[in-house]
Amino acid sequence: MEDLQGDLNEYFYRNLKAKSHTRARLNYILDVLKFFRLYTIRKPEFINLLINWIMIGSYIKTSGRNIVRNKLFSAINIVGLSVSMSVGLLVVAFIFDLTSYDNFHEKQDRIYRVITSDARTNQPPMKLASTSVKAGKEIKESLAGVEEVTLVYNGFGGDATVDKTTVPISGLWADESFFKVFSFRLLQGDPLTALKSPYSLVLTEKSAKKLFGSTNALGKTVKLDTLEYTVTGVLKDIPKLSHMRFESLASFSTVELQQPNTEGGFLNWESIYMNYTYLVVPEKGDIQTLQTNLNNLSRIENTPLTNRKINLSLQPLKKISIGGHVNEMGPTMNVIALWVGIGLTCIIILSACFNYTNLSIARSMRRSREVGIRKVIGALKNHIVWQFVTESVIIALLALCFSFLLFLVLRTQFVSLNSFIDSLVS
Repeated sequence: MEDLQGDLNEYFYRNLKAKSHTRARLNYILDVLKFFRLYTIRKPEFINLLINWIMIGSYIKTSGRNIVRNKLFSAINIVGLSVSMSVGLLVVAFIFDLTSYDNFHEKQDRIYRVITSDARTNQPPMKLASTSVKAGKEIKESLAGVEEVTLVYNGFGGDATVDKTTVPISGLWADESFFKVFSFRLLQGDPLTALKSPYSLVLTEKSAKKLFGSTNALGKTVKLDTLEYTVTGVLKDIPKLSHMRFESLASFSTVELQQPNTEGGFLNWESIYMNYTYLVVPEKGDIQTLQTNLNNLSRIENTPLTNRKINLSLQPLKKISIGGHVNEMGPTMNVIALWVGIGLTCIIILSACFNYTNLSIARSMRRSREVGIRKVIGALKNHIVWQFVTESVIIALLALCFSFLLFLVLRTQFVSLNSFIDSLVS
């Protein structure tokens, strides 16, 4: 194009000297028309596209023949890649499930758990998922910048008796604000009053069926040890991706009646091992201001303590599953263990890639003859490059298909959060 354009411009300036401007322009147009030849006209894009599609078909056909002809080489690469990819799929599925914990709560982005740092003299601080009941009540009654607060106390459960049926159930004590913070669905009962009165009991759908069968459980009495509880609600079974797992909920006012406020007892600032405090921050709430208020509360309560400091901080609900604190309510994964698993997976995949590279290098002499013959019959450099790329892509896709089938077989053992997380729980 540059040569033709240069010639046309040269003719134009030559004619401009010998003729008028109008005649020179007219001759320029005629010269352009004269240069319309097959070798000067650019081919339409769809023709190049058609040629490329034809070549892709040729690449795929040739690659398939090479894979079938070199069965051992292909089998080793496909099996090695499929095993490594299946491990990668397991880890990806596991991480996806781990980051999907508690997504069903409507206020998930605004729910925080109050955690505790217990620092003693000459000892490293211990990070606890729990807080004291006193801290929870102080936050609920006097802390500014909080929309809702609920207290959850661990340890409820035992042998539940209904008529002649006795089955063990486990659960938690929770106050009346529990269903204002969390979006656990009540099938029967009023979420605002279900946990308000002493000796109220909310059962999950599964535990209600164990105790009452097909009979309506609402309003019935359940005897637990020497105490009788009234069923005030039936809860839909807890989703698997919930950090909080229980079969029943008893009203927090019940445990308050059972636990006298003695020195070092239930309402003591230092009793930090059984109670859990969750709060909801307003939509435009300031987390930094809230944390400052918690620091002030900790400083005031720590004043009479010697050789010990108990500090409160906030943990987002979405980070509980990878928190790894002491005395968690459910299964969690330590962040370090998670990164170690990801690193090992990357090593396995890289090993399979290196194996493929080494085997390809071992076959390089034979492939060099193939490249030479293809060049002799007219193949261009990019044709040969795309031929090898297509062959690698086909092997990778076949390995991915086999790895997905292997993943489907193994996922119940490795991705199931009831078994896999428990084996790696910190």
